Amino acid sequence: MIKVVIFDLWNTLIPATIDWPHLISLVKKSSINNGESSSLGDFIKKYEELTQKKKYGDYEELRKDFLSGFSAKGVVLEQMLYEIYVNRIDKIVFFDDVLPTLVELKNKGYKLALLTNTENLTFEKIEAKLKLSNYFDFLGLSYEIGEIKPNPKMFEAVVNHFGVKPSECLMVGDSLRSDITGAKNFGIPSVWINRPKKSFDFAEIKPDFELSTLRDIDKVLEGLGDG
Repeated sequence: MIKVVIFDLWNTLIPATIDWPHLISLVKKSSINNGESSSLGDFIKKYEELTQKKKYGDYEELRKDFLSGFSAKGVVLEQMLYEIYVNRIDKIVFFDDVLPTLVELKNKGYKLALLTNTENLTFEKIEAKLKLSNYFDFLGLSYEIGEIKPNPKMFEAVVNHFGVKPSECLMVGDSLRSDITGAKNFGIPSVWINRPKKSFDFAEIKPDFELSTLRDIDKVLEGLGDG
């Protein structure tokens, strides 16, 4: 029986609001790994490792950690940081299926947890705008836990908070690497939220369920015997 539904934040509840073509072009220019070409996935993973495991007092502290972590220097990295940190907060809103889903799940008695890789300066602005704490019983924030998904400590924090078994939780997220792999390795059933309905070869990572909208999460819960 599912008791806790865990949600990722970015691209699950809110859009990343990043100019992806521009960021990809910057990544291609940067050669961030000791002069070698890098993928967007390489960059995002390293950005999370550098900036999302501790709390910052101000933007300049975050900027120094970010810039010190890459072999490339100069204006391209500054542009990359601007694109992922500064240039998107005002555009952030919930996807239109989010609030109805959260309210419905709460009314049915489920506990709700947010589990996100994020740095505190951005999250504090999002919390001020969207009041996430009004909807969730637990906020699992990487900068407070000191790790990022898919590290098991992130999922352990949720299980320990509610005093439940991993099998009594359901992880909902858009990242196959962070959300789905992390949940499966911890014994938590998973839902891949695939909003753009992109095709994927599940050779190594296979979610238990796949949805394009959160409105269908009741079908997943029914499939798990909770309908």
